Amino acid sequence: MLELKQTQKLSPILTQQLQQAIKLLQLSKLELVEAIEQEIKENPILEVGEEQAEEQTQETKDDGEEIAELLDRFSPSEEFSYREEKEYPDYENIIKKPSNLRDYLRWQAGLANFDQNERLVVEWIIENIDDNGYLAYPISEISKSSGFSPESLEEVLKKVQKFDPSGVGARDLKECILIQYEALGEKDALLEQILASYFELFHHNNVKGIAKATGYPLDEVKKVFEKIKGFDPKPGRNYSDEYTSYIVPDVYVIKKEDGFEILLNDDDLPELRLNRYYMGLCRDKKTAGDTKKYIKNKLHQAEWFIKSIQQRQRTLYLVAESILKFQREFFEQGLRSLKPLILKDVAQDIGVHESTVSRITTNKYMSCPQGLYELKFFFPTGIDKDGDSPLSTNVVMDLIVEIVKHEDKKSPLTDSEIMDYLKAKQNINIARRTVAKYREGMNIPSSRDRTVQD
Repeated sequence: MLELKQTQKLSPILTQQLQQAIKLLQLSKLELVEAIEQEIKENPILEVGEEQAEEQTQETKDDGEEIAELLDRFSPSEEFSYREEKEYPDYENIIKKPSNLRDYLRWQAGLANFDQNERLVVEWIIENIDDNGYLAYPISEISKSSGFSPESLEEVLKKVQKFDPSGVGARDLKECILIQYEALGEKDALLEQILASYFELFHHNNVKGIAKATGYPLDEVKKVFEKIKGFDPKPGRNYSDEYTSYIVPDVYVIKKEDGFEILLNDDDLPELRLNRYYMGLCRDKKTAGDTKKYIKNKLHQAEWFIKSIQQRQRTLYLVAESILKFQREFFEQGLRSLKPLILKDVAQDIGVHESTVSRITTNKYMSCPQGLYELKFFFPTGIDKDGDSPLSTNVVMDLIVEIVKHEDKKSPLTDSEIMDYLKAKQNINIARRTVAKYREGMNIPSSRDRTVQD
């Protein structure tokens, strides 16, 4: 029986160009500069210059070439900022630690379609995942601490287990391997049989025992053993925050008398133009057909590259503008006013897909009157507050800092006492373990180590 299927495919060139545009979106400022330098090396049409794009465009139009329309704009920052007129704040040797595993999971939770109740549950799940990526406590214990049913915790846990890194949220090694295996979308009957019935034999590297029990040849069992050993037994270990890296702000938010102003940091981003020599060859009727075809191809690549940079800058500006709108109270009043926010809100606000917002906020930093923050900082998850709107995790961390700051230094508060204080004074429901995690994340010693002796 014949079956007709209608498919739609992008041309290889267009697909490559789209991939390039997507890649440029998620590059940091320093990476973007490197990408521009590399493109200049590979494309002879592109060069750095300060001549006006309009002059070049008009010259090409006068010659009647169809490529005239490609020379639209050249400045990578478009109309959003003018480097010769703006003075950026002077920041030198700025250092910031990268996000840890739980921060990375929270960011992914912001992308997921959780309802309000599930967002509270997912916070409990994430806070109980250890540095290796495993769920550190049984669901029954988390249920007692959080007040959420084991069923709702299990349901959300299954969703978290689909997050990156693959295998995160597992309760043991067997489940960790199974999650990674299922993520591959493959089918291996022997592997599934080993995980289901003979994992203990695998754990003891008993190849012959499994071959005898399953009836599979020894060579096949060995191959599956190697496949299983290829999975990561500690998926969270690559998200350690034990190192630091130097960063440069991508966006500045500056306080003015009449409000705030957004500036893109386009220092070191060169103004691009098209090489006049190659343009002349393209217009010359004596130029061989293959040569002209090559030049036109490179010209289209140059045009797409320039427009991709412009689109990156435009998207970055619009996202920064939307963040300023949603988190305006934070910029005016500080951390206590930071609100829970999801990528979908900003995406709908500026009319793009969530994935675009996700990419443009990756490895980007904003300098503002409150300090220097990664753009993803402005998308915190919420923590339940009785009788009020959820608070962002950052606000709760700031409250913990204040509580510790004003405690009796001779008798510091334990994590349980801080938990009780937040409940009694702020109507905030979080677990003792969550308090401990936030405290450790902010490098605040335990109550025993904070004790001041007479």
